[in-house]
Amino acid sequence: MTQPRSIALRYSAVCASCATALPGGTKAIWDRTARTVTCLDCANGTRPSQEPRPLDRGEAGGSAGRRYQRLHERRETQARERWGRLSGVYLALTDEPQSTRAWSTGSSGERRLGAFLDGLSTERLISLHDRRIPRSRANIDHLVVSVAGIFVVDAKHYGGKVRKVDRGGWFSTDYRLYVGRRDCTKLIAGMGKQVEAVSEAIGERVMQEFGLSVTPVLCFVAAEWSLFARSFRLDGVWVEWPQSLAKRLLGPGRLAPEHVQGLASKLASALPAA
Repeated sequence: MTQPRSIALRYSAVCASCATALPGGTKAIWDRTARTVTCLDCANGTRPSQEPRPLDRGEAGGSAGRRYQRLHERRETQARERWGRLSGVYLALTDEPQSTRAWSTGSSGERRLGAFLDGLSTERLISLHDRRIPRSRANIDHLVVSVAGIFVVDAKHYGGKVRKVDRGGWFSTDYRLYVGRRDCTKLIAGMGKQVEAVSEAIGERVMQEFGLSVTPVLCFVAAEWSLFARSFRLDGVWVEWPQSLAKRLLGPGRLAPEHVQGLASKLASALPAA
């Protein structure tokens, strides 16, 4: 039987004993049989006894929900200042602006997809939610690390049928993303910044070492699909519904469970919860 031995880690990992993140290059004990990594402090019994820090997975839809609540409360405050004792009547007879309602709808979609992704979680798949992008006001709805790779998932709570439509001419193609009558192709371009942020957080060396790439996904949680519809790819972005996304996330891949743990810990630190 092969005995565990001390090595310099070639990749980021997590200590199987204390759950401390261990960057690549760190000296640690590698157990080939169990396929686990243990930090030297735990292996030598020199680490003070403490509870391992849980991974901060974030709250799905949290920042969008807070944004809606701020706008909702601002509207009520403005109504009281303008209408005084009649503000209740004014609020009851008027609707919130669509720009305000959109934050509530978006938060609902993110929470719905977040609960679905959490239901898939095992040692082979970890989902993080509502992550901040450094030096940006944008955020990432969901970030999934599984043995199949790394996925950036943008949740969309739209109604209507999802279609890939060719708007090109006789001798050209121009594929567009439609949901109902809405041309939503601009959503595709919006994924680029998220992919770039995740790639930078992982680091070029680790990406190359594992042959990793970041897969962008638009997931429509409430839209309609044709009876025999299949997910499709547009400009490198997969367009999915939750069940089709699950098949992609749970597919085979090159990563081992300890790689999943290490990469998720690294991303949770580099892209903190919003």
